[in-house]
Amino acid sequence: MKLSIVIVNYNVQYFLEQCLAAVYKSEVDFAYEVWVVDNHSSDDSLKMLAQKFPMVQVIDNAQNVGFSRANNQAIKMAKGAYVLLLNPDTIIQEDTLQKCVHKMDSDVTIGGLGVKMVDGAGHFLPESKRGFPSPMAAFSKMTGLAKLFPSSTLFGQYHLTYLDKNKTHEVDVLSGAFMLLRTSVLEQIGLLDEAYFMYGEDIDLSFRIRKAGFKNIYFADTSIIHFKGESTKKGSLNYIKTFYKAMLIFCDKHIGGANGAVLKIVLHVAIYMRAFLAVIQKIVQPFGLPLLDVSSMTGVLYGLHIFWEKVVKVSEHTLFPLTFFYVNIPLYVVIWFVAMLAFGVYKNGNKWKNLWSSLLAGTIFIAVCYAFFPNSLRTSRGIIVLGFLINCSLLSFYRCLYHWQKNSLMAYFKNEKRFIIIANLEQAENVATQLLHTDSNYHYIGFITLNSIEKSASWLGNLEHLPAIIESYQPTEILFSTETISTQVMIETMASIRTPMVFKLITKNKTIISSSSKNTSGEITTLDINITPTTSWLDRWKQWFK
Repeated sequence: MKLSIVIVNYNVQYFLEQCLAAVYKSEVDFAYEVWVVDNHSSDDSLKMLAQKFPMVQVIDNAQNVGFSRANNQAIKMAKGAYVLLLNPDTIIQEDTLQKCVHKMDSDVTIGGLGVKMVDGAGHFLPESKRGFPSPMAAFSKMTGLAKLFPSSTLFGQYHLTYLDKNKTHEVDVLSGAFMLLRTSVLEQIGLLDEAYFMYGEDIDLSFRIRKAGFKNIYFADTSIIHFKGESTKKGSLNYIKTFYKAMLIFCDKHIGGANGAVLKIVLHVAIYMRAFLAVIQKIVQPFGLPLLDVSSMTGVLYGLHIFWEKVVKVSEHTLFPLTFFYVNIPLYVVIWFVAMLAFGVYKNGNKWKNLWSSLLAGTIFIAVCYAFFPNSLRTSRGIIVLGFLINCSLLSFYRCLYHWQKNSLMAYFKNEKRFIIIANLEQAENVATQLLHTDSNYHYIGFITLNSIEKSASWLGNLEHLPAIIESYQPTEILFSTETISTQVMIETMASIRTPMVFKLITKNKTIISSSSKNTSGEITTLDINITPTTSWLDRWKQWFK
């Protein structure tokens, strides 16, 4: 047996299914076996394995024993000359196994091999190649110097950002999401250290491979998609505790002397700093945007009073009464803010229309109330109108900045989800029909094929025409059929598109897998639901404000 593939699964049934489908589509000239270790999943992972992948060898754990121990269970029973540790939330290319194994065959000094990884939006994942933990690497990452100076060999040590991601390099640390290991080396250095429950075990294993005199290779001749669908979210207290505990285990085990002492101090500072920021974020996040909006609207009205006194009414020597500051401004801001709450401005998925509609409604209400104000509170209708216009612009501006940074600007402005499907005619029509009936915001533009011509009014052209099609139709989403399109074509297509876009994968069982960025966990949508009736004109009118 040439290769043993080990996958540890925990409640990610649909990711696992697609991962295995990609593995069995591999074009190889050697024999391989697949092991799945299930850490007591509560979903239907085991049922799915029995029905769709009976050839997989399954280890069913009665409890979640952690990543390291679960991998070791399968490695001890594996028969391959090489062992591949593979995350279930990954999709490999058809030639990935072939190229990686041949690379290992070509150089017996290679102990471990990792590949170029991209997320569900086609963005390169920097954890594909990393350096060993050191005081300087930790300090650069914590302070942001690594991001400011990615080409620096001093500050770019953590993710080795000074190395070309498109070239093969010898590196320190490989990612446990895809880690091809030589079995003879594992027999020499030992298996994964089970002191690491999650995180850090790949760093520890990489260190021991290098210490034994073997090389760790970042192999750029193939790439995989990694959706990062793990259950522990970055930024959460649980993640911080688990991640930094793993780093401290590594430090105690492998780094001694002054460097070890300094790194421990840096790590402890990082633990408390990240934990403090996580708590603050959890407390402040629900109130951050409302507070910013209230502060902005208050500042706009205060600035307008100065403009009115110094510019508009300067010849009349008009001064605003004190009541403008402790009655008018708070009242206007409260009315606008209540209108924003009523129109769902702070709900997930809100659009620019919610903001503008709420401010307009609030302004109309203020104008109506203004007619009943006593003379002492009637300052200027012009300030109300200008306040509305400036607030619309200002509040929209920093929302646009946020969505631009998140690659969701187009979705913020467009309530309609305009999508293109890359598949054959039958697949495209089936998926489009189901999507259109499950979400009234969807608009089907048409479908694209690899190189064939389909006799259908919804056929837009071949894949080579995609840039022109995007420019003409301006879709917000592109859906790939994994039955029709190879992983290599998907990755190359995602990487070639510069327009902000949401990419989704349609699996054989009509499950949609997606992830908008490397910081977003993978998402699952199933289309095996009842088709709902067509919405009425009243429902559509209500939908406009959602």
